[in-house]
Amino acid sequence: MFVDPNTLAEFNQPAPRYTSYPTAPEWGPLLPLTYAEKLEAHTDEPLSLYFHIPFCKTMCLYCACSVVLNRKPENESRYVDYLMREIDLVAAHLGSSRRAVQIHFGGGTPTKLSIPLFEKLFTKIASTFEIDFSKEVAIEIDPRTVLEESGAKLHMLKRLGFNRVSFGVQDTDPKVQEAIKRRQSVEMTRECYSLARDLGFNGVNIDLIYGLPHQTQESFRKTVSDILQLRPDRIAMFSYAKVPWLKKHQKAIREETLPTTETKFQIYAEARKAFIEGGYIAIGMDHFALEEDEIVTCLRDKTLGRNFQGYTAKLSKDMLGFGVTAIGSIQDTYVQNIKGLTDYYSAIDRGELPIHLGKVSTPDDLLRKWVIHTLMCTFELDKELFHSTFGTSFDTYFAPLAEKLEALESRGLIHQTSSRIVASELGELFIRLVAMPFDAYIRPEIDQFSRSV
Repeated sequence: MFVDPNTLAEFNQPAPRYTSYPTAPEWGPLLPLTYAEKLEAHTDEPLSLYFHIPFCKTMCLYCACSVVLNRKPENESRYVDYLMREIDLVAAHLGSSRRAVQIHFGGGTPTKLSIPLFEKLFTKIASTFEIDFSKEVAIEIDPRTVLEESGAKLHMLKRLGFNRVSFGVQDTDPKVQEAIKRRQSVEMTRECYSLARDLGFNGVNIDLIYGLPHQTQESFRKTVSDILQLRPDRIAMFSYAKVPWLKKHQKAIREETLPTTETKFQIYAEARKAFIEGGYIAIGMDHFALEEDEIVTCLRDKTLGRNFQGYTAKLSKDMLGFGVTAIGSIQDTYVQNIKGLTDYYSAIDRGELPIHLGKVSTPDDLLRKWVIHTLMCTFELDKELFHSTFGTSFDTYFAPLAEKLEALESRGLIHQTSSRIVASELGELFIRLVAMPFDAYIRPEIDQFSRSV
């Protein structure tokens, strides 16, 4: 798809990714007591669980995750002990409502933990929650951490009951890898992928990033070709989130090495086209899945979910986050754990839920979240469904947005009828901009989000 440079420059503005609404910058201090009350009010609905393992051996320069550099095993052992104590604190408030249908390990590098330490933690989880292993038990994996001893860690994960693995690849070009300080050969990626297939994991995912230093349209075509040859079940292709005001190590990536706005957009558009032509279904703005994947079913029956892991099969209403910086949501409330290890440990030593920030959503927040996530997940909005869901007219409720929606239409991002709003082909690529008018907290004068290209 060709978009002229002036239009791209106009569209290339800071925009939330809407993994939550309200977005994280709008959250404020939240008392542990508030979280405890939400947990105690939890029904017997199933849960999603997220476990944050922050440790990495080295820092990848593009990274915007919550990471702790560490090479001392005793630090990881201490962390796991406190993580298990946090599980006990949460479980004490949950009572008997502990059925888990979705588990996700993220980081950092979850597979940096030793096999005995990981088994110790997972045994604790399995003894506290009733895990439905027929659903999703997933983990993010750095291939550089799991090939020792004939892939013993992958064997362990399969033995424990994990059924979905996501391999971080980002780019297969050696020059790009050197620039971001993440050296990982194509051969290593293939070996990891093949072992996961041989072990029988139900889902094998590959994560890529576009917009990295020294990427070109030609070089990323090779990366796309390498991945298509593997044929993973899902592909996530994220835009490089350049946020040096939050992640100071990103300053080490020199501006002149990054692709221009026009080149970055073409890298994305070409890759998206190649994945679709290669047999993948586009899921939202940056995920792709094979036809038989359950996430495609969720897309088509409009049960696709969006959270801090991106697009997901929404198997539960509530997600509990464990570990430093971990984010969860329960009922109408977002919660985030303390960000520093020392403070995290101190809270648990006091017997407190280690909550730092959160947001109790208002009725307006929940309504707007539904609209924004519906657009982000399906690229369209049914006004009649809105009316039946919330008991109010869409056009009446959002009358103040009429001019902004007309502007989106005049810019070629949406089509409007009396009953629907549908993103155009161009609007699908810039769906964050389509969702933004419905965000009551947006302050255009504050540049706090990554850009939309």
